[in-house]
Amino acid sequence: MELLSPRVGVEKSPENVENNTALGRLVSAYPRARYLPLTRHPITTQRSIQAHLNRTLPGHRQNGQPTSGIAAWFETHRRILRYAATLPSDRYRRVRAEEVLNDPRPQLAAIATWLELPADPPAIEAMMHPETSPFASFGPAGSGIIGGNDPDFLRDPKPRSVEVLETLDEPAGWSETPSVWQMVVDLASHLGYP
Repeated sequence: MELLSPRVGVEKSPENVENNTALGRLVSAYPRARYLPLTRHPITTQRSIQAHLNRTLPGHRQNGQPTSGIAAWFETHRRILRYAATLPSDRYRRVRAEEVLNDPRPQLAAIATWLELPADPPAIEAMMHPETSPFASFGPAGSGIIGGNDPDFLRDPKPRSVEVLETLDEPAGWSETPSVWQMVVDLASHLGYP
C-alpha cells in the first residue's frame, strides 16, 4: 500500500469471501478498507459457474451441480452480509452487477464518488474502456498466469449489457428441497432481486 500511495489499492479475488477465515484475515490486515461487494442474480451466477466448469473441465461430470453452486452463492452472500453488519456504513456499499453493466455511467460515478475518486466525465469515460488496462488480457505465454476466470471477456475486454432475470422461480431440477431454494429466494430478495 505504501508503494501505491497516494493511489488506492483494489483487491477483487473471490477467494477472499470463500470462508470466514479468509474474510477475517482481510478485515484484520486492512482495518481501514472499504468493501464493495458485487452481487449477481443467483440463477445467472450458477449458469456462469457451469459455463466456467464446462470450459475448464470439459467432459468431466461436476458432482453436486447446480445445487453446490447455488449453495456457494448463498453462503458467500450471507457471509458478506454478516461482516458488513460489523462495519461502519461508510465502509460498505453493495452494488448489483446487472445495474453496473446495464447502466454503467451513473453507477460508476456513484461508486467513484463513494471511493473519493474522480467521478467527472473524463474519469467515467476512462472506466468505460477496460480494454486499455494492462490487466485486461491473458498473462504472458509461459508465465503460468492465465488471467482471470472469463476468457471470453479477455478475448474482447469491453463492457457488455447482461440479461436481467425478472424471476426467482427455481429452474427445474436445481434443488431437491424446496426449503433450500426458499432460503436462496429470501436472500436474493434482500439483495434487491425480483
